[in-house]
Amino acid sequence: MTSAMLMETTVHDEGAVYDRLSASLQGLTPEEAIRRIKEFLATFPSFALAHNDLGVLYHQAGNSTLALAYHEKAARLQPENTLFKKNLADFYAVELGWLEEAVDIYLEVVKRNPRDTEALIALGQLGAALAGSRILESSPERIQLEPHAASLAVEIAPENEAELYQKAQNMTAEGQLSESAAILEELIKRQPSQALYCNDLGVVRYRSGDLAGSQACYEKAVQLEPGNTLYARNLADLYFAEMNRADDAIRIYLDLHREKPRDVETLISLGHICGAVDRPDEAKIFYRRVLELEPWNKEARQALALQQTGPTSVPSPSPHPAKSTEQLVGEARELMLQNQATEARKLLEQAIELNPRSAMAHNDLGVVAYSLGDVTAAQAAYEQAVRLEPGNLNFTMNLADFYFVAASRADDAIQMYLELFRQFPRNVEVLTALGRICQAVDRPDEAKMFYRRVLEIEPWNSEVREALQRST
Repeated sequence: MTSAMLMETTVHDEGAVYDRLSASLQGLTPEEAIRRIKEFLATFPSFALAHNDLGVLYHQAGNSTLALAYHEKAARLQPENTLFKKNLADFYAVELGWLEEAVDIYLEVVKRNPRDTEALIALGQLGAALAGSRILESSPERIQLEPHAASLAVEIAPENEAELYQKAQNMTAEGQLSESAAILEELIKRQPSQALYCNDLGVVRYRSGDLAGSQACYEKAVQLEPGNTLYARNLADLYFAEMNRADDAIRIYLDLHREKPRDVETLISLGHICGAVDRPDEAKIFYRRVLELEPWNKEARQALALQQTGPTSVPSPSPHPAKSTEQLVGEARELMLQNQATEARKLLEQAIELNPRSAMAHNDLGVVAYSLGDVTAAQAAYEQAVRLEPGNLNFTMNLADFYFVAASRADDAIQMYLELFRQFPRNVEVLTALGRICQAVDRPDEAKMFYRRVLEIEPWNSEVREALQRST
């Protein structure tokens, strides 16, 4: 087929050849259509439309990794093509949850064509998703803001909202706070129920020293989107740091904690506020909860140590206090460093007996059991750690690696790593692992895509560069 295409190019250009090929693809399975388009690309490797169509077909076939690669390639080859840009932005937003990247692409589209209705609607939807989760219906009620910016000589052209909002963000970043405030006020006039604009104006007012104005904006943002974590935190922090309203701040953070009991940032904030208002026992509870979720969290560990050594701490009456789960895990890790795996396993089993819900102890037991050759126990421990903390990156990577190396479950390992990739698209460890696994199971195109993405993030990564060269 390739030679036939080469012969055809003596009479027809590549566009005409692809038009006829596209017509012949009707009714074919995605797999057969993919095969034919790849044959076409062997002759015309820079034909962007073919790459775009491959992205669509791979998505239909359920291979999101290659779909992403071909959509990105089409957009790189023909960056001025609006269709390719929109397809890539939609893939980022819908399939990968990369909302900010999708917004950036749609902003480029709007700059080229400010009247692109489809792009404007998409930007509105993405903005609402970033701000909270839904767009509230318009309401005649609007925030009452002090007119201190009304006298500014800032002319606001009748631009679309996306451009105005981007301009306000740029001005805020450059320290042009009065100008940014004037634009945000104009946006609030246009969309009085858009909480994002109220919150951002609160940030600008706070940085300008206008605490009362900042409070009014933050409270309005929370009123419009009461479920938005960012807006609630901004208001709580203002209450605590500037308004001497610690109880109100604690109440807001406790509401957030009830909604997301495993949110580390909320737990640390609660610990800090409780410690500051002389409620050390509660502060220690929150810090310990952080360390159960993230044993490596230095901020929580240092804050907990400060609470325990402070004047309000009471020494234990027992000369031989019982060891905590964290202490047992720490001692087990020390033993592992000394190659005393059997003794470390005993301590970890004690830690799990003391606290069966300690994902950290289960994960470490998996490491120790595997080092001792007990594959069954290792798998059970790794799986339990992930069940207890499904969002923990390290625990999930350990289980995925185990599935691939020791359990001959490559597909499960790839699936887990792809899920991590969606959550952490710039994590070099995840990308490198995906590249190695894909290479090992004879999926070189996908391996190369992941290696190249690592090198975009870390061009100096010689190990991955060598791996990419071996895969080509």
